Amino acid sequence: MQTSTFGLRNRTTENSPDPWNVKRQSFFDAHRLGEIVRGLVFSSVLWGLLAVGVYTVYAMVLGVR
Repeated sequence: MQTSTFGLRNRTTENSPDPWNVKRQSFFDAHRLGEIVRGLVFSSVLWGLLAVGVYTVYAMVLGVR
């Protein structure tokens, strides 16, 4: 049997913080620029490896020396 917990929730949980005690996040904590830059670098490295691999196969097939 299911019961509704709508009226039983505690109002002091982490989901609804006290507006007087809210910690302010810094710009870099809120936007995670480090993760974005790391993803761009990782993606660029993978695209570069793919290009080298495709060129290697292309050169092997055509017999370029």
